[in-house]
Amino acid sequence: MSDRPGPFDFAGQKARNRRLWEETGWDEIAAFIGPNAESFHGAWEATRAKNAGGRGGIAFAFCWPALLFGFAWFLYRKMWAFGLLLLVLPVALGYVFETPGGTIGMLVAMSLFAKSLYVQYALPKIEDARAGGGGEDAVRAAGGVSLLGGAIGGAILAASAAVTVHLFMTGAL
Repeated sequence: MSDRPGPFDFAGQKARNRRLWEETGWDEIAAFIGPNAESFHGAWEATRAKNAGGRGGIAFAFCWPALLFGFAWFLYRKMWAFGLLLLVLPVALGYVFETPGGTIGMLVAMSLFAKSLYVQYALPKIEDARAGGGGEDAVRAAGGVSLLGGAIGGAILAASAAVTVHLFMTGAL
């Protein structure tokens, strides 16, 4: 039986979040992050400080790759839902409002908090790895990066850029 609170049990979610921050140290976070873990240390410290008192939330932790590559960076970091959201939402909003706006604003907003989001995202994944009894190897496997996810995201990004340039050059935009 899981001690996880339901999706609308906000007090329970807050208590669980505080417990996870108390139980999880930098070594586990670094093992989860994998490549370039040191670049996330400041985000971990800022987000941990914000959550230590039970306030919750994410901290400002800018990420250049998230700004430049958007959804592809989130896919590379195995944050599938965020990556999919950043891929689909601008298209859906453009279709509904008949304008291509919003993409740059979403990229900037997500990149301002990307590292903090990733550190926060790691906590329940680390808890699941601990529960499975796999130790640090399980934590590393749960986190890290997906080269395939990054490659697919990069290919989609390149294809959409090529289509945009073609449409612009032909006067369709």
